[in-house]
Amino acid sequence: MKRIKIYLVIALSFTGFVSCNNWLTLYPDNAQTTAQYWQSKQDVESVTAAGYVKLRECIKDQSLFIWGEMRGECVDIVNSTSSDNIKAAQKIRNEDIDPTNMYASWANLYKVIGMANSVLKYSPSVREVDPSFTLEEMNGYFSEAYFLRALSYFYLVRIYKEVPLILEPYVEDTKPVQIEKSDEATVINQIISDLKAALPSAKTFYPETDDTNPMNTKGRATMWSIYALLADVYLWRGDDAQDDYQSCINACNRVMNSGTKLRLVTKDEWYSIFYPGNSDEGIFEIQFSYTKNKQTNDFITWFGGKTAQSGQLYGVSQSEVMLFNETALMGDIRGNGASFDGIGRIWKYLGYNFGYIEPATRNATTESDQNFIIYRMADIYLMEAEAYIMKGDYESATNLIAQIRQRAGIIETLTAPQNEADMLDLLLDERAREFLGEGKRWFDLLRVARRHDYQYKEKMIDRVLEAISPGYLSIARAKLADPNAHYLPIYKDEIVANKLLVQNPYYATFGN
Repeated sequence: MKRIKIYLVIALSFTGFVSCNNWLTLYPDNAQTTAQYWQSKQDVESVTAAGYVKLRECIKDQSLFIWGEMRGECVDIVNSTSSDNIKAAQKIRNEDIDPTNMYASWANLYKVIGMANSVLKYSPSVREVDPSFTLEEMNGYFSEAYFLRALSYFYLVRIYKEVPLILEPYVEDTKPVQIEKSDEATVINQIISDLKAALPSAKTFYPETDDTNPMNTKGRATMWSIYALLADVYLWRGDDAQDDYQSCINACNRVMNSGTKLRLVTKDEWYSIFYPGNSDEGIFEIQFSYTKNKQTNDFITWFGGKTAQSGQLYGVSQSEVMLFNETALMGDIRGNGASFDGIGRIWKYLGYNFGYIEPATRNATTESDQNFIIYRMADIYLMEAEAYIMKGDYESATNLIAQIRQRAGIIETLTAPQNEADMLDLLLDERAREFLGEGKRWFDLLRVARRHDYQYKEKMIDRVLEAISPGYLSIARAKLADPNAHYLPIYKDEIVANKLLVQNPYYATFGN
């Protein structure tokens, strides 16, 4: 039974965190009591590393991809297999969701939170027994733990709206955690508090063993990934009494003016964002590396190998292709041969470069180690643009969107629409082109729909319905009219294990 049980688990063997990148490949696999374990700074390193590995497992089980893409209109399910994961994904796609759906489980994100809570709770005791563990080092690990906890809760609050807010590690495995949900505002406030606490000790970069592949700086929490997440959180909260839109702009500007090796890569370099990854554009990427103990993912299986084959699971939707067709004649290089290919595969996860230069597709055994990008510089530009739209500054917003289009090779001058609704359409279209398959689409649609007490709900519904099977259209429209249906149910096993949990409102009559 999957439950919200948060353990302190640690590694018996861990050979370094910063210097040799083994944090990418090793993870805690033996439960220990806290008294036995927290004896040296290497123990703190180990559990911090485990948080990143648990986050990576949210990619390997497809959760972050499914949550971000299946309820949007940009990615299609192209396989009719009867496997459990595809059946569950198809139900999410068609808004046929109930508490038994495997993708309603939040277990892996709470494992990330558990690791972060352990670092925050027990690191101070290590300083009492390990004189080599400095305050500066401890605060550095605190910064990473705060970021990991904040990122996990930000996913949770966007997926479920109300979730248990657990800020202490749970070590004992003899009984399930009993804790009720916190409301969205409380969780968001905690996320912001964590990120502000993370900033003073955040690093701008980490030492690398290979400067051409900065997997530490791109794969661990830096000052810039913290600001990127802060901007996203402020943009999500948006309409509250605080000037969250200005706070989003301020956070974006901190990243844009970082003075470090962070930039929008050029049009000719665009594909380097995805192959080999960890480009100058990347801010935070969940790392995979075949050379680091064969840590791979299943992206080539998901998106197709050398041909569009029966094993392929997901591909580009026809509505997304049509969106790219609108800008292809303007010079947009992100469409066919870049984001996707002529047979519907999501090419950014399959190829080596623009087009189909031989060998066209990566090796499924040795090269299925694509990073999953959480934040990159294009996101910073478009988040800031959205905040300007909501502040009524359409000129500034249009200028930022135009920079993304110009980077993509679009030469036509962009004229700013004169009302908020049309500006948001412009923004959503650009985000769809830029971030195809990157796990953002549903969150973009829901965030915009929520503006001004769901003023733009129909804008979201119309786009979502583009991807839903015809037999489900009328039912899906009726469901999406209810804002409570925009969030997933709490997984059935969690309700059984935690007696204080109350099922999310839309699903309260579904049973467990």
